[in-house]
Amino acid sequence: MAKVSSLSRSINTFYVEWSALNHYLSSYECDRNGIAYIGFSDPRVQKLWKGLSAQERREIMKRLGAKNETELLNYFT
Repeated sequence: MAKVSSLSRSINTFYVEWSALNHYLSSYECDRNGIAYIGFSDPRVQKLWKGLSAQERREIMKRLGAKNETELLNYFT
């Protein structure tokens, strides 16, 4: 079995908790079902984001090709 780093685990937890805020639906599915989508700028998501270490935040930005949090916000909107 592959060893999963704590870095990957924390990043996955961030995405899972954010997804749970949206009832595990995509933004498209939320829109189709009349449910307000909770985006990256929402205070609850920002709390999850700030709960990540600086290294974890950098890794997410690196994976998505964002140079800073402003670009990341633009990516998620």
